[in-house]
Amino acid sequence: MELETPYALGGTYYVETVSVGKRTDDETVRDCVVCGGHVYADDWHLVVGVLDTDGGRQRHHHCSDDCLTEWLKLMTAA
Repeated sequence: MELETPYALGGTYYVETVSVGKRTDDETVRDCVVCGGHVYADDWHLVVGVLDTDGGRQRHHHCSDDCLTEWLKLMTAA
């Protein structure tokens, strides 16, 4: 889901999308950027799209809404 107004993280970074992802045919396993737990592509998880004002884009995968909330707190406090 694209945010109507991007959420400022500080500096030149903004959250522009938040979505719930699941790819049943993908066996990729990632580390949650907050707790280090596993994020399985073939299971429901949160994906955040971050835009840099220079035009760069990043995707961050979170294992739970608690980790997403904590990540947002950490990023906006910096």
